Amino acid sequence: MLSIVLLGGNGCVWLKNITRSSTPTIDPVHVRPLAAKAHPAPRDKEAELQSIFTADNLAITEVVKWIKENNTLIRTDPERRDQLAQRIRMRLDRVRKLYLAFLEKYPNHARARAAYGSFLTHLDDQQGALRELKASAKLAPFNAAVHNNIATHLGTIAVESDRHARVGEILDAYQKAIRLAPHAPLYRHNYTIALSLFQKEAATHLKCTPREVTEEALKQITEALRLDPNNFEIAADLAETHHDFKPLPRKKTLTAWKHAATLATTNDERGWAELQMAIVNIETNHFKEAKQHLEKVNVEIYTRLKQRLLSAIERTTKQKPAKP
Repeated sequence: MLSIVLLGGNGCVWLKNITRSSTPTIDPVHVRPLAAKAHPAPRDKEAELQSIFTADNLAITEVVKWIKENNTLIRTDPERRDQLAQRIRMRLDRVRKLYLAFLEKYPNHARARAAYGSFLTHLDDQQGALRELKASAKLAPFNAAVHNNIATHLGTIAVESDRHARVGEILDAYQKAIRLAPHAPLYRHNYTIALSLFQKEAATHLKCTPREVTEEALKQITEALRLDPNNFEIAADLAETHHDFKPLPRKKTLTAWKHAATLATTNDERGWAELQMAIVNIETNHFKEAKQHLEKVNVEIYTRLKQRLLSAIERTTKQKPAKP
């Protein structure tokens, strides 16, 4: 998920990349039809909406490009940073006006409201995005993607604000998405991430123990991988779910990471899996095996972490008994 944040006070602009295993994924409801029971829009209305979607995607692509091209000045030149912020505001405001004009003509168009809500998440308009997503859910209650996006949006707010009062609402929305689309791996994957992120609150809401929350997360992510067996991210998150068990089940966790490694399609993914296997071995005092995995990590972005892990092993002058 890419989120472009504009802070009006000082014009500060930056790009936030929400990476794997931290935040669930928004489903692009604006590029797919609604679920059953939703009536198709007239062709001219659809053509207008599709043109807005195209403008939306083009604007976001351009803004991301501008930010990447000006990454240095964003941090070092306040005047140029403010100019870029104004340029971005003007570019995105053109798309916002397109959505508003369409919704003024068709206020009960569920897919347009869902798309506008997604657009507002890029602008970090949290309340506006939630308002539009909930309006879409009310208009099309059987659209699983919208319930997923409501949960994801609330989850992102909870993570960024460190306020977890609405975790119950998050979990309920994911559960509804799963009930509506039980064969969609994305919703089970996202639900798993939420259970792991908010384990304590989930235990209270679901009236169970933290361990039972982890067991439910493992069940959901296992089913997600069955539905999408070649997905590295799902396989990696399945392996990471094992880390929530205490004590850490070394053999099961390593088996899961080894399987994830077989699904890796890039050096970054393979390196990540090897790093995690090294960490599992370090945590269970199997230092020789940990070094063997670290020797396989030759990705530049992991160099610093690799060195820290090697240093930690070297500082352990007296090796503790290995754990099973």
